[in-house]
Amino acid sequence: MVNDLADFQAEAIASGYTHDFAFDGRSACADIRSELRVVESVTFDSGTDPGDDVTMYLIESASGLKGYLILSDSFHTDPRKAAFIDALLTPRRVSG
Repeated sequence: MVNDLADFQAEAIASGYTHDFAFDGRSACADIRSELRVVESVTFDSGTDPGDDVTMYLIESASGLKGYLILSDSFHTDPRKAAFIDALLTPRRVSG
């Protein structure tokens, strides 16, 4: 049973999600969306301070790279990380 962010992160790493996607300077663009997908996300709410709330995203690439990104759910959110996740979660359009 996962009780907190540290437990979930440890389980994810033990399951092969070892790459930390925070933040390697890549922009949230279409080619990233075609390479990466969010497999799971879990939000942790401390219940007392909204500034402590975070979501951890498990991400996989088409080439098999597995990793995670931890994103604050408050006004302290890094806009680059938020744009990166938004791009991954935006439905892809099929051209044709």
